[in-house]
Amino acid sequence: MKTRTLVVALLAAALTTSAFAQDSGPKLYRWVDKDGKVHFDDALPPEAVNQARDEFSVTSGNKVGAVARALTPEERAKLADDQAAAARAATAASEQARMDVVMLSSYETEGELVRAFNDRIGLLKSSLQSAIIGVRSLRNNLVDQLASASETELDHRKVISKRADQIAALHRELLKQEAFQIQRQAEYTALNEEFKQALARYRELRKTTPASTAR
Repeated sequence: MKTRTLVVALLAAALTTSAFAQDSGPKLYRWVDKDGKVHFDDALPPEAVNQARDEFSVTSGNKVGAVARALTPEERAKLADDQAAAARAATAASEQARMDVVMLSSYETEGELVRAFNDRIGLLKSSLQSAIIGVRSLRNNLVDQLASASETELDHRKVISKRADQIAALHRELLKQEAFQIQRQAEYTALNEEFKQALARYRELRKTTPASTAR
């Protein structure tokens, strides 16, 4: 029951932030001309640019702003930047609320969340360890091949083309596997950070005290 209440609350938050984002869309302008006549339009004619006006959201009908005078180019640029930033913030908040709903729906307890992340971290850790072993094996093999070729050269004998091709192929594969290892390490680090953030967020939503940690 507690989970459902939290989910409903988060859904409401998502809808609210979504509505806020919608308010940053197309506008309807209200102004009074020099003859005292009230106008409503979705675009300002040139003669109304310097008039004081109110601005309303076309989507929701809510008042979203007011201008007491004509804005300077700098003020218009700042206003556009502020509106864009507000829209991005609303979108981010809506997405966070959606993710919170998914997390609370997926994990009834903190232990379930910890186990799920531990499984993912464990698999990635195993893959990383395999990559490290693979790189070490390739490096040792390449060192042996290079040492053998060096002995051949020092003995004033020509390294056969087949051996040279093997060395070149080993070097290419080593570079490839080293890149794979670096990628796996980055993924492992990122997943551990994701786990820390998810656990902190889950505890914040549940208002619980720490109970367990990941590997």
